[in-house]
Amino acid sequence: MESWGGISSAEMRAIDENAEWLGVDRILLMENAGSNVARTVYQWLGGLAGKKIVVICGTGNNGGDGFVTARHMAGLGARVTVILLGDRDKIRTPEAKKNFEAIMKMRETIEFKNVKNLEDLENVQRDVMEAEAIIDAIFGTGIKGEIREPWRSMINLVNSARGLKVAVDIPSGVNPDTGEVKDIAVDADLTITFHRPKLGLPAAGDYCGEVVVAPIGIPPEAELIMGPGDARLALNMMKDKLEVVLLDDVSEDVIEILRMFNLTYMFGGDAKGRIAYLGRKADLVNSCRDASTIISLNLLNEKVHMTTITDWREAEDKIGIRMDQSCGKICDELTKKASDLDKVIYVYGGETDFLSNGSRCKLSWMDRPLNDAGLNTLIGLAIAFTAYMVNPFRALSAAGYFAGYVSEHGLGSLMNEVNRLKS
Repeated sequence: MESWGGISSAEMRAIDENAEWLGVDRILLMENAGSNVARTVYQWLGGLAGKKIVVICGTGNNGGDGFVTARHMAGLGARVTVILLGDRDKIRTPEAKKNFEAIMKMRETIEFKNVKNLEDLENVQRDVMEAEAIIDAIFGTGIKGEIREPWRSMINLVNSARGLKVAVDIPSGVNPDTGEVKDIAVDADLTITFHRPKLGLPAAGDYCGEVVVAPIGIPPEAELIMGPGDARLALNMMKDKLEVVLLDDVSEDVIEILRMFNLTYMFGGDAKGRIAYLGRKADLVNSCRDASTIISLNLLNEKVHMTTITDWREAEDKIGIRMDQSCGKICDELTKKASDLDKVIYVYGGETDFLSNGSRCKLSWMDRPLNDAGLNTLIGLAIAFTAYMVNPFRALSAAGYFAGYVSEHGLGSLMNEVNRLKS
């Protein structure tokens, strides 16, 4: 995340998944999102009773937010028309489907229309042009590639209408991470974005109108914890792999993990351009300076950029943090130390693990303290993810999640969970 608080679409998906893992179902987040849109538009229009509202929905979760919005607006007395862009059989997620099914049963208060092609667009033109507010729930953060028909013509139609134009999360057509508009985008008067502003909003200011950030019930812990969302994010970030040089002894479990990830490794040798696992071999630091990434155990004093996995005893001695401090205090002190030392530092061995790259802090209390299999998984996957060119902070966030998983379920279950999150 940037310092101003913006968040990427990939980070947002990871946080959503972590929230679900912590017990806050996605359908609840969708409910909160849609109700926030309805209440905000209610305030902007000075009420909704009798007002004509058109909600234009895509087949993804942004459309699901739109279905919820429509239901709440109908409950507030609006005359609501829902326009589904696309085939109803292609609504992608269970929570969006459930909310679509709900509005389809609201035959007295919601009019439903379906646009699958340009010919269908003629049947909704009057609805859009006469609406007092138009809710854009077409793409949100899920936009990919160029906009095809009939979506393109629908966006043109929305932009030509006189009613209040409200974008759900981000105007459709705007890249949520860069703010880039390749072809066309909804020109919104109001953008209601969820949880945190998206990274692309400042660059797309001309399309967003006024921006309102709406909380949707995501617990703060969903951003802090090393969860399955972080693991999925790292798996999606994997690129071309680098070779691994092992300069210290590792367990058979670590070797097995490297094999699971189809990595080439060697015991000793030239570290240049490779991932160097230094372990506890402080005397070999200078030989690793040309490595792509250095991963060490308990080496905190060496003045070289590296990723360090350290136990609590070493952390207390070298960093000065203590187990009896609050999590917030530990995060603050660890983050400062990681910045001062130019290291990514992972601290394990207590009831909570901590990770910082000098600007952010993550933690995990799930299945802690790690057992031997969990610790070996932490080391093995720290090596594996960085070998696939995942940045060290993301690599350790994912490794921290899988380490807890293996502590509970055993190393034999690791690839099942990896494959589940890849799907």
